[in-house]
Amino acid sequence: MLRVKSTLGCAVLALAVACGGGGNPPPPPPAMATALAYTDPVSADYRLLGNAALSTPSRLVLDLVGPSSQNGQGLAFILTADPAKVSWVQPPNTTGLVQNLAFDPGGAVVLTGTDKGGGALHGAVFRKAGAVPLGQPLARICLVLKANAVPVNTTIGFTLTAGNTLSDTGTVLPLTLATGTLVAK
Repeated sequence: MLRVKSTLGCAVLALAVACGGGGNPPPPPPAMATALAYTDPVSADYRLLGNAALSTPSRLVLDLVGPSSQNGQGLAFILTADPAKVSWVQPPNTTGLVQNLAFDPGGAVVLTGTDKGGGALHGAVFRKAGAVPLGQPLARICLVLKANAVPVNTTIGFTLTAGNTLSDTGTVLPLTLATGTLVAK
């Protein structure tokens, strides 16, 4: 009789353990990011460089810089970023989503950028006449981390989808733009 009771007790204990009564608790949810960290791309003709003076932990300000050996009249681009993780917003001290830094449009207020949804930013900056050196900040854009949307140490992809430049001679050329690495921290 004692043997039956002990066998029955072992069976009940084994059943309780098998049904979850003694396992490890579930892991805690991942920590969510509150900041963006950007590493500039290795040198390239056209590139997006982080602007540390204007960026905040959750807002990344990027300056589009061109090749120092060329002159041009403007450029147009479409950038995409994961809309579940970041949003395109106005850079500081400007009214549009793309700030024209180098190309004088000739006095008229010009729409320079729009968020087309799905994470796509369409931007264009041109001058009315003449050309300027391209080896300087040409345009400024800004990304903001979405609150409680991205786990810490997640890489956030953003890329140039399409773009063109207008050379100093008026020739339209394809834009190749290097982006750095963006990580949620």
